[in-house]
Amino acid sequence: MVGDFLKNIFLVAAFLISYTANCQVVNKIDWPKFMGQHDLLWEEIPLQWNEGAFTGNGQVGMMIYATRTENRIDFHMGRQDVTDHRGAPNSKTSMGIKGTDLYDFSRLDIGRMALYPVGKIKSASIRQDLWNAEVRGQIYTDLGVISFRAYTPYGRMMNIIDIHSTEKIKGKSAEYKWEWLAGNPITPRVYAKPDHESTLNYKPNPKPVIKVENNILICTQSLLAGGDYATAWTELKEVKGNNKSTLFVAIANEVPSSTISEKVAVQTIKDVITSKTVESTHRDWWHNYYQKSFISMPDAKMESFYWIQIYKMAASSRADGPALDLMGPFYKNTGWPSLWWNLNVQLTYWPFNTSNHLDIAENFIRLIDTHFEYMIANKSGSNLGDFAWATHNYWLYFKYKGDDEAIQNKWVPKAIEILKKYDNKMVRNEQGKLELKPMGSPEYLGFKSFSNTNYNLAILRWLLNGLIDSNEKFQKHTNEIPIWKGILADLVDYPVNENGLMIGSDQAVDMSHRHYSHLLGLYPLFQLNPDSPKDRALVEKSVTHWHKIENGNKLVGYSFTGAASLYAALGNGNEAYNIMNHFLNGKIGTALLLSNTFYMEGDGKNPVIETPLSAAASIMELQLQSWGNKIRIFPAVPDLWKEASFQDLRAQGGFLISASRREGKTEWVSIKSLAGNPCTVKILDWNDALQVSAGKRITIQKIGTDEYSIDLKKGDIITLVNQYKKKLIVEPVKHSNSETNQYGVKKGKNYTEIMEYKVPKYEY
Repeated sequence: MVGDFLKNIFLVAAFLISYTANCQVVNKIDWPKFMGQHDLLWEEIPLQWNEGAFTGNGQVGMMIYATRTENRIDFHMGRQDVTDHRGAPNSKTSMGIKGTDLYDFSRLDIGRMALYPVGKIKSASIRQDLWNAEVRGQIYTDLGVISFRAYTPYGRMMNIIDIHSTEKIKGKSAEYKWEWLAGNPITPRVYAKPDHESTLNYKPNPKPVIKVENNILICTQSLLAGGDYATAWTELKEVKGNNKSTLFVAIANEVPSSTISEKVAVQTIKDVITSKTVESTHRDWWHNYYQKSFISMPDAKMESFYWIQIYKMAASSRADGPALDLMGPFYKNTGWPSLWWNLNVQLTYWPFNTSNHLDIAENFIRLIDTHFEYMIANKSGSNLGDFAWATHNYWLYFKYKGDDEAIQNKWVPKAIEILKKYDNKMVRNEQGKLELKPMGSPEYLGFKSFSNTNYNLAILRWLLNGLIDSNEKFQKHTNEIPIWKGILADLVDYPVNENGLMIGSDQAVDMSHRHYSHLLGLYPLFQLNPDSPKDRALVEKSVTHWHKIENGNKLVGYSFTGAASLYAALGNGNEAYNIMNHFLNGKIGTALLLSNTFYMEGDGKNPVIETPLSAAASIMELQLQSWGNKIRIFPAVPDLWKEASFQDLRAQGGFLISASRREGKTEWVSIKSLAGNPCTVKILDWNDALQVSAGKRITIQKIGTDEYSIDLKKGDIITLVNQYKKKLIVEPVKHSNSETNQYGVKKGKNYTEIMEYKVPKYEY
């Protein structure tokens, strides 16, 4: 017996040596083909912004759609940092200036380049090519076809449109002309609130001035606050007679300086015309961007939606640009032409973390750093929780980087200042417990305040735990740590009733309510632990009640993406998946999920970009989560998903994770440590974890059911299996042709209503 046992041990050891020598994860992703199946296709001509195709580089962008009443195609231009700055004449923006509002600080409409065919527009066929980040299409007129290709080169603040007209009919050709339609340089709040006192007293900016210099046209828009922005354009025709041309449209914003923007715009055009690498550089950037991570799943529509959001993220956000507001660079007249703090900015930035695109989220870190003093001074009343919650995103950014020093040096000082504001909100009751004075819980009964809001209690607990954890690690603020622990110990319990978590101790969740502010203790803060039976029972009851009360008649899109994340955090993949499909199928109450994946509220008039982006985060959470200092592999996949895979998704602690699931089981997991932090991984369907990657042997210790502690150093990579596999492959889940390219306007699916605010006609 002993001999046989030793023989078996020897054979296993020999097998491992030979197996690991050649064992590596093989990437079988044909990226152009894979991304192509997610391209948006328009079988009908888009008839408004809500149906348009879109391109962007994180700062400049455009939305492409037709205005049939004028027989034109609009290339609606946008630049994200073009805002009014009436409260701050010496700055580019009024953000962070006390007393400004949406009339003084607002996004402004740059305008649109209108393509007028000679023939009458009949129909169109358009493809939004995700892989190359461009839009290609054919406009069919009664005189022929006009083909176009449009893109926003990543390294240039401009849009480029190639045109080719073909087919002569009855001696005429499919000719066209361009016309610049300057945007009205006023806050769109005047359209959304025409009878508001501020609208009646609003003074518009001056009309723009258009001039020509050396065949380049320039539209300069001066502002009452000072400074100006400018759009410059020129059309270059190819060889005479071939009906091909390229239109270059550059947008510059040098506010608060004057007379500089037009020079910058003109120089941008000149530089691009003489460059031979604009297109190749653009494509290289996007190809590298996509390949920073990968995810695939059996649900083809969900997979396409996810990848369109990944495209939208980079089209809307860049490291050196402004923080992402509700529109990105895709301007639309809206009642909300700014950035919001009570949910929007938080949800917007969630998918950047796990998708491994922290680089283009740096603008959010700069937003908090730049405006912290103003925000802490002016967001310290009943709405203190809104800004405090936003700093959780700040903390998450560094958690995903694995940068504990940045948390200590950058987040801790801010958290201490926020805690000081909470100190003023706490009172000790007769039982010696610390309670919170009345504060807001976003949107429940408007701006009403409630005692002991679960919203603020969860945020306060996260602040205290984060401060204790970081300062104990770095042995800082040693005198304050016992005080913080004392506050935690004395803090009143979360108010609950028979339906679970309440809004506050004096307010039950007694009506349908779209915001999940009272549930933040579970997600995203994880101050309530789903692994604890007591906490789990509470949050399950709470989430179910919130989503079903009054049949959910006040729920909107983010109510469904939020519920999907809440159920995923509970490990309930079936419910998370079902709710996400409700969202993708457009069953989201009064809101609209559009055919181009944008999301609208207010009768289809107000774009709110955070909801579809947060859906991308929810989708990733089915396959990977990393809260509570544990990396969870396939924690919430629905029973229907027998296959799934991902590569280089990022986990908290600074880890890149790859994994494959086949026949309903996790095949293999690969982990790369970017920072050398402690690594604990939870793989629900494994009873053992064996290293099969080549190189040094890394210590793996089983520390609980399905949980393993792995001694990874910075730069280490380990690949694990439960049972030996001959091939470790990451590849897309296969989809039939009928399942692909589900987004874009399909035959007969145009909206019957043009969803825009009434706008008086302005002549320039």
